[in-house]
Amino acid sequence: MKKIIIGFLLLISSLAFGQKNLQVLHNKKVVGKSLIDSTEIIGVEYIFPERIHRTFLDTTSGYLTVQTRRLSKNGKWLKNNGNIIQYDLNKKSLLWNKKIAYQVSSLQQFSNTMIFTVANKSSCLDISTGNETWQVKNHIYYVDPIDNIGIGYKFKSSTGYTNELEGINLKNGKVIWKRDLNREFGWNDIFYTNDSTMIVVAAGLHSININNGKGWDYNTVTGKKDYTGTVAKNAVGIAAGLLTGTFVTSTGHNLVRDVVSNSLVDSSFIYLASKEQLSKIDKETGNIAWKYPLPNGLSSKSSIFMNDSLVFMVNKGYAFMGQRQLNFGKPFIAAFDRETGKQKYLAIINVKKDPILGFKLLNDEMYLVFKNRIEKYSTETGNQILEKEFLDENYGDLKYFVGDQVFVANENDDLVSLPQSDTSKLFVFTNKGKTLSVDTQLNVTDTIEYENLSISYLQTADYKFIANDKQSLIINAKGKRVAEIEATTNAFLIGETLYDKRDKSFISVDLKGIIKNE
Repeated sequence: MKKIIIGFLLLISSLAFGQKNLQVLHNKKVVGKSLIDSTEIIGVEYIFPERIHRTFLDTTSGYLTVQTRRLSKNGKWLKNNGNIIQYDLNKKSLLWNKKIAYQVSSLQQFSNTMIFTVANKSSCLDISTGNETWQVKNHIYYVDPIDNIGIGYKFKSSTGYTNELEGINLKNGKVIWKRDLNREFGWNDIFYTNDSTMIVVAAGLHSININNGKGWDYNTVTGKKDYTGTVAKNAVGIAAGLLTGTFVTSTGHNLVRDVVSNSLVDSSFIYLASKEQLSKIDKETGNIAWKYPLPNGLSSKSSIFMNDSLVFMVNKGYAFMGQRQLNFGKPFIAAFDRETGKQKYLAIINVKKDPILGFKLLNDEMYLVFKNRIEKYSTETGNQILEKEFLDENYGDLKYFVGDQVFVANENDDLVSLPQSDTSKLFVFTNKGKTLSVDTQLNVTDTIEYENLSISYLQTADYKFIANDKQSLIINAKGKRVAEIEATTNAFLIGETLYDKRDKSFISVDLKGIIKNE
């Protein structure tokens, strides 16, 4: 056993040292053209020795942090090893690099603060040299970059990670406050109610003053322990962290998590649905304004939204075990009085192993999309109005309703938001890359192929950036096409410079003279 431990420690130690032979090449490259005067748009391409996994650009220093990570030979799986490379874009020089083992390590960066976590220890690295400036026995999960405070759970050698949450001064690694906060079912969300008070959604709601750790607690159940292996066999697919919204994942192999809704916040209250109840919480004091108990065994991952007088709940009928989605609870829709919490209706959708994949409101009616059918309900009564199956094998399985960020060319070849192009229609994406145009009687009126769709991924006061595969159009506020460039939906804009990554390349494009950032 000691040999295994020593070998593991040697692996971690060896990964901390940098390689001296890495090279980063750079050259100018034509990346597009102006559609106003046909002039070429020139960018700078930085070519790294391996596939780029993640990047972070600190604009104050001009330092680019690149994490590399290769794919398996078949391109389906990420390998566990890679490199952290720190590169100075201004001087076009390599500053430092070190290896990273992704199965035991992670890197987070916030402005000029770099947190490197290996196993149960988090270290702060000097961004110029890569040298460790301090270390704590704590996995720092979240950083407040303004107050320069990191938060994470204390690790004890005897028991592992505890429920003791610590606030850590990122300048020196000193613990400045401690607070007990249940981590059993993971964290689902973090948001702020003012400059210094954050709300953590984790087995309830918890207000935390980032400077001293104080605040109120609202505790509720957001998961299930000791879930049986036979039921877990229903688990399918892999849920990406960005889709589940989970910051800190529960670690137990038999723990079901994410039996919770999004948080709704108005001027005075926070609304949250859990496994046991829907509640309205005073966001200043944590006092419960009202709560409505939900029927046992029904709740799952859900979405809540409201109009002037009602809070609506769409219960999806699934949850997560680790990163795997499984059928859990039952799909239902419900409505509650916003002031009193009194239930107006709760309509159970009596199906098995068929969760709600998406919902959309149109003219006081709610449409629910399932794998092979769409149902329409009255938001006033909760009664079903219409149901239709979609079994045409040419369509494929239904996936979700298309959002306003999806664009299509109209008859004048102008790019317009697809849902806004005909607000009387529903647009549903399928697993065969088709988008179905569906009328209010659930008839398919048109089919749009994936290659004819574009995604709006960036927007300034005057311009939209809309990508189709690896090409982007820059469109002004009047809908006029200004420029065409090589850029994907990964691209981001800082000032008047667009940055993008492609396999081993990181590209910067100065758009000065083509756009103006107002």
